[in-house]
Amino acid sequence: MNDIQPDSLQLAMLDAYRRADRPMVAQLDVTYRCDLNCQHCYLDDRTTWPELTTGEWHNVVEQLAQLGVIKLTWSGGDPFMRADLLQLVQHAGTLGFSSTLRTHAMAVNPQVALQFRNAGVELARVSLYSLRPEIHDPFTRGAGSLAKTLFGIDALVAAGIEVKVDVFVTAEMIEEIPEIAKYFIQRGATAGFANKVHRDHLARTDLDRLELTSDQRVRAQQLTWQSAANNPNGPGDIHGRLEQGSCGAGRQSLYISPDGGVWPCVMFPMELGHLKRESLAVVWQTSPQRQQILSFSNADRTACHSCAGSGTCFFCMGEAFKTKGDFRTPPAHVHGRTRDWMHGYEAAHGQTWTADQWATVPEGGERPARPERFVFPIYRASKGRGTRVGDGSQP
Repeated sequence: MNDIQPDSLQLAMLDAYRRADRPMVAQLDVTYRCDLNCQHCYLDDRTTWPELTTGEWHNVVEQLAQLGVIKLTWSGGDPFMRADLLQLVQHAGTLGFSSTLRTHAMAVNPQVALQFRNAGVELARVSLYSLRPEIHDPFTRGAGSLAKTLFGIDALVAAGIEVKVDVFVTAEMIEEIPEIAKYFIQRGATAGFANKVHRDHLARTDLDRLELTSDQRVRAQQLTWQSAANNPNGPGDIHGRLEQGSCGAGRQSLYISPDGGVWPCVMFPMELGHLKRESLAVVWQTSPQRQQILSFSNADRTACHSCAGSGTCFFCMGEAFKTKGDFRTPPAHVHGRTRDWMHGYEAAHGQTWTADQWATVPEGGERPARPERFVFPIYRASKGRGTRVGDGSQP
């Protein structure tokens, strides 16, 4: 095993977990509370969602260890809204977990960063929207938030924690992409750029307004792929991974909501089970919804097999689930976005696909309306009792 390079080792581990039908990574959203109110946030409810207690989260982490999970991501909301976050991460560290924090880092100072490094945090993924406070702060709706986030990033780097800055690209800051990439490289971190808009957990269309135009998306992808901070996968196709799923959600990864709901992914709000009712092992082994995911592979995506863009589209089952009510087929707008990403790749690297190959990529269409009569596993507080969207107690 010593001659296997890190990337090869990771691929070998993923393959082993795939064959064993075990999850390798888990994201734990310990709270949906946040002291910012970012314009693109997909959390529909950041105030009333119930949360597991410290002891219950300890039990969850122990169940994850028994299931074979080795990497945890602590997220929210902002996980620092929980006063017991350090205690939770420390408990995970005693069980041998590698931990990642997803945060805006406004609560991080040198002492806090060192505490979490000693607790086993190896990576921090920090949200950012611009290096210009006149863009970043209005987007987060938090005065002074950029300065606090940058201070937190510097503290994390100084503590020896790897930092990846997750930049959501808006129309106002597209041309900043090279500057942001260079800025963080110089400070010992890296930046990644995303321009995909995720609808909220109720699949409402409100956030669609943040979608870039086609020309803007092409430009954003061009600058992203030209950025020295990014090492994108080159163009490929689907045929080398037909036996796999379109992603690891519900296969090698899982997500747990603040109240103990188990989903394939935070972007895929289809409840597989609930830890208030059954153990994680039972959910993983017997969930009918998970069996649906396992029975669907790239081999079933027959419409994608002839598409030259199949290696760059990053088809998201959760996005399809929230826009069509069916995770198996992508909505039409995904094809248009794929074409934009391909054009961006060619703008950065020169002609890549032939005219015949371009002809295999569908033109795309409009984003669909919210699915009708669809059940989302979303908790609601109503007159002192918990209800779930779709159970007849909510519109």
